[in-house]
This record gives sequence, structure tokens and C-alpha cells, in this order.
Amino acid sequence: MKISRTFTAVATVASLTISAGIVSAETLRASLIGPIETAQGQGMQHFADRVKELTNGELDVEIYPDGQLGNLAESVEQVQSGIIDMTTAVPSILAEFVPEMQVFAVPFVFRDYDHWQAVVDGDIGAKYSQLSEEKADAVILGYFGGSVRNLVTSKKVTTLDDAKGLKVRLHPTEVLTAAWGSIGIQPTVMAYGEIYNGLQLGVVDGLENEPEWVKRMKFYEQAPYITLTQHEIVTRPFIFSAKTMERLSPEQQEAVRTAGAEAAAMQREIEHGLDLQILTELTTSLGAEAQDIDKEQFQATVAEALAPVLEANGLAATVAEIQAVE
Repeated sequence: MKISRTFTAVATVASLTISAGIVSAETLRASLIGPIETAQGQGMQHFADRVKELTNGELDVEIYPDGQLGNLAESVEQVQSGIIDMTTAVPSILAEFVPEMQVFAVPFVFRDYDHWQAVVDGDIGAKYSQLSEEKADAVILGYFGGSVRNLVTSKKVTTLDDAKGLKVRLHPTEVLTAAWGSIGIQPTVMAYGEIYNGLQLGVVDGLENEPEWVKRMKFYEQAPYITLTQHEIVTRPFIFSAKTMERLSPEQQEAVRTAGAEAAAMQREIEHGLDLQILTELTTSLGAEAQDIDKEQFQATVAEALAPVLEANGLAATVAEIQAVE
């Protein structure tokens, strides 16, 4: 009997200890719009692994890929409200709460990848992180991205005149509408998941996108012409709910911020490296065709059209500040 009682007591203590461990652990939810195999998915998985390691299992991250928790806008709203804990955001969506974020999508605002990294990792990136926390209840843990967007169309475009009259799917921001409208393109609003059918039916003639997603979404089947405008370096803030952050311990908060910074650095390297690799694959084995355009003429035309828009939206000074970064 004594042995039985002792065994029972030990078992009870063990059970309580396990239960206490389960209670003290917290599972965080991450919304990922694309598959886990994407560059963004790999970055988020790295974050999940590092957070678990840095907190000794106190924080666990469950990633929901393929838009299971909602589209881009819905995911951002859920992060703000604390319903979910993290996602990657498009600047145009965050700009609804932090208007300054529009600057990341201004065509040709970045000279190259190194310049982009210097901006997002420097004072400007830090300032926008603070603004996001204050205005949008979203903590920017780091900036994902680094790939380059081009014009992708069903009609070959080698000059600005070729682009006139084309219906191109764009995010409906004043900056993008003014920029692309300056060369005669008709900006068209369409959900991302509807673009392939839109191209197939002729509702749109093209879009602007980076090679990884041109391949993943098979846009090249309906729009095989890739004009190397290289007008935007993709910026995707990796955001974490400020409400979630507030309830974490200081040690857990530090772990989340450290893992976020590491994940962003790792993710960018992957995404940036995929650009040339996938562009080559698109043009050598998937039937797409890439062509150059007079970028200086394109930039000059866009700059002239954007000048009053940037001034009216309070972005002119920030653009100048970005362009001054070495």
C-alpha cells in the first residue's frame, strides 16, 4: 500500500508539473498569405523556430499558410485587434493607418538592393516601426522583401508608347495611379487571386510583380512578356500585434524582437537570391520573354507626374531623405 500511495503521489506531482508546463506555454498564430515554401514562408518558419528556442518553449508559433486566416487586409486587421499575432503586410494596407508607409511603394525610390537595405535597417525604417506601433497597433519586427517588381503583360512592351491603353492590375493608391497613369496605363483594381482569370478573359492586360510570384501564380501562361522596369524593391513589414507584445514578459519580448530581426535578414537573402534564378527559369524553360525598356525615360516621366502627388501627401521630404541615404 505504501508503495502504491508513493507511486500515486509521484504520478500526481508529475501530472501537475506537466499541466503547469502546458499552461505556461503560449501558442502564437501567424497568418501567411502564400505557401510555406515561399521566401516569406521560410522567413516566418525561421522566426517560429528561433522564438521557441530563445524562450525555451514558452512561446510556440503556429503558421497558417495559404491565406487560411484571411487575405492581406484581413490579416493586418486581425493583428491590430490581437485576434492573431503576426503576419507580413503590404505598405499600401498599412498606409491606411500610417500614411507615410506609401513611400515604400513609390517607383524608383530605391537605387538598388543595398540602398533599400540601408534604408529599412536604418533610421527611416526605425521611425516607421515606431509610427506603426503608435498608429496601427502593429510592431514591425523587421522588413521582409528584397525582390524586384517588373511589368508583366499579355502584349509585348518595349517602349512607353507600347504601354498606352493597357489595363494593369495595381493597388489602388494615389501614388501608383499617378505613376502608371503618366505613361498611359489604365490602373485596374482586382483581387490578387482573380488576376489569372482576369488575364485569361482580357479584363486586365497585365500586372506588376516579382519573378517568384509570376512563376507561382503561373501568370506567364497568360502574360508571357516581362518588361524589366525594375520599378520597385518589394518591402513587406513583418508585423506583430502590439496587444500581444504587451502581455509578454520582458524576456519574451526581447526574444520576439531578436527572432524577428534574424528572420528578416535571412528571408531577404532568400528572396533577393530567387530573383535572377527564377527570372532565368521563366525565360529559358517556361516560355516567358524578358525585354528592356528605356528606364531613364520611364523614371523621368514618372518623377514629373509624382512630384505634386508626393507633395500633396506629405511624402516629398521623406522621398528626398531616402534618396540621400548612402
